[in-house]
Amino acid sequence: MLRAEAVTKSYGKLPVLKGIDLHVRKKEIVSIVGASGAGKSTLLHILGTLDSPDSGEVIVGGKKLSALNGKAKASFRNQQIGFVFQFHNLLPEFTALENVCIPGYIGQGKNVEKRGLELLDKLGVAGRKDHKPSELSGGEQQRVAVARALINDPAIIFADEPSGNLDSTNARDLHDLFFRLRDEFEQTFVIVTHNEELADMADRKLEIADGMIVS
Repeated sequence: MLRAEAVTKSYGKLPVLKGIDLHVRKKEIVSIVGASGAGKSTLLHILGTLDSPDSGEVIVGGKKLSALNGKAKASFRNQQIGFVFQFHNLLPEFTALENVCIPGYIGQGKNVEKRGLELLDKLGVAGRKDHKPSELSGGEQQRVAVARALINDPAIIFADEPSGNLDSTNARDLHDLFFRLRDEFEQTFVIVTHNEELADMADRKLEIADGMIVS
């Protein structure tokens, strides 16, 4: 599903990634751990097309990302990649359902609202569909964000500290949800996390140190 080959990235004279090689299989949940500043989020952003490597190649679903121009990369990101972030990034002026459906509208998909309602129901928040983010709890907001990531049936979902802003109960519920989605939707996840419980639950745990995968 995903392969990275000799990926490097520097900011100015500071090398952040020093030749990353990794692969992720379909339906696999891979966690990435490491100290702050080790390069975890940088790697995730490169894998998810939010940033570009200085050298090396990233291949998602057989597509070389270096072969895509800006417009093609944006379309690929919308259709093939889902994101879940620590701070939800829900648009405050829209309802839960509208937030979920926005990537589907951009992708000009059919039956977007029906799909959005089905996902909210699957994630246990269909009853909150008409509520705006400020009217939702932190756990509910994160479930809406997960539904939004799933709306276009992406090939892979990248999650950056997805439970970092949740209490222990909601964090555990979110972790269980990822594995249920993997089983029900054959979804693939790459998760950057400081949460050792989530990291250890993954099919594989990769550790980054000094810009390299060390285990």
